[in-house]
Amino acid sequence: MADFIDKAQHKAEELAGTAKEKVGEATGDDSLRAEGATDQAKANTHQAADSVSDAAENVADTAADAAKEAKHAASDAADKAADVAEDVKNTVKDKVQNVDVDDVKEKASQVADKAADKASAVADDVKNTVRNIDSDDVAQAAKVGTPVIAAIAATAGAVAFVLIRRRNRRRSAAHLFVPSKRTTRKLAKKARKHSF
Repeated sequence: MADFIDKAQHKAEELAGTAKEKVGEATGDDSLRAEGATDQAKANTHQAADSVSDAAENVADTAADAAKEAKHAASDAADKAADVAEDVKNTVKDKVQNVDVDDVKEKASQVADKAADKASAVADDVKNTVRNIDSDDVAQAAKVGTPVIAAIAATAGAVAFVLIRRRNRRRSAAHLFVPSKRTTRKLAKKARKHSF
């Protein structure tokens, strides 16, 4: 997560930029006003990057928690499947013992054993699959994305910073515009036309 100190520093930079801009407006200093706006944009970019970094870390933590919960749920399901298979086997054996015909007992016992073996094999497969899920690997994969997201946010912030700075330079250079002779004549003609 973005450090509290970094966040406070970025907020202070934003406030300093606001103050510079207000002083520039009050004194008519376009350069100071532009510098203040630039400082604000830079601070806002840092704050946005901090927010993106925090969000990415939260996503990584959530993914790790979800992986652990899935692993536990799959393990519980495998245990339940094994218990049910054992119960079925015992139930079938109990019922078979009550039948007098030896042939029926033998076949039912074989079916029960096969069912128990298959259920046990399914339970073992589920357990092996669950063991192969490594929640740390899932969490690591999610955390690898955090720097990438932060880098994209920083790049976007830098582009926004450059665009705002260019716009502010154009605005501050507007007073340097010198009208042509033709424009001056047109303005003078309009002024004479509207004067009383």
